[in-house]
Amino acid sequence: MGSEECPQILPRYAYNDKSGARKIYTTERGLNMTEQDIQAEAIGTWMNKNELEKALAIGIYGPPELKHDEKVHYLGEFKERVIRLLTRKQVAEPAIYPEIIEALKDKRAARLVINGDIADCFIEKYEELARKLGKPYTVVHDPELKGEAGLAVVSNDAVDVEEFNVPDREIRLSKLGLSKALINAAGKKVCSHCLEKIIRADPGEVINYHKLTMSDRFWGEHCRACASKP
Repeated sequence: MGSEECPQILPRYAYNDKSGARKIYTTERGLNMTEQDIQAEAIGTWMNKNELEKALAIGIYGPPELKHDEKVHYLGEFKERVIRLLTRKQVAEPAIYPEIIEALKDKRAARLVINGDIADCFIEKYEELARKLGKPYTVVHDPELKGEAGLAVVSNDAVDVEEFNVPDREIRLSKLGLSKALINAAGKKVCSHCLEKIIRADPGEVINYHKLTMSDRFWGEHCRACASKP
């Protein structure tokens, strides 16, 4: 219809500069272009279409979406907007990651996004957490999602957090001196001695444990992390 089509992109090579690795592309017209150039040209091509062409394109292909291949790895969000991210495996653990609590309290945090492929029994604790902290949350059901992203705290703007992946909880707490038995007792009752160990190692982890009371001991319960029994 007279408007220029976005050129086919052919990967060429990569190089490093002060901003890090950048991929260079060669188009059918023989021009070297960065990913940012491609995005800019795609937007320009779209803006140059008249309203009829835009309507026809949307009717056939749907509305244009930037960085689709990136967003399917981050629950439909731009990577640059992710503050903290958990894998599916981490979300399925009984414990709540304190890093997510901190991220939701971050003034830049706009919402919590959760992978809908994870069972409700595992994501409920994070839904409740979001409600408690006054943050909206979205459960995403999208067959196009890729990778292991299970949950993300995201902003409405670019934050460019250098490392938003959260370290494995068991590994982190083991390095802080906690036993595997105590780490795996998350969600259960532990004695005051074990609770003190948790507080010394990471006060934020207290949310994941319940204190064993005298009444509990009377009824035959015992600490799930040590040999302390009634």
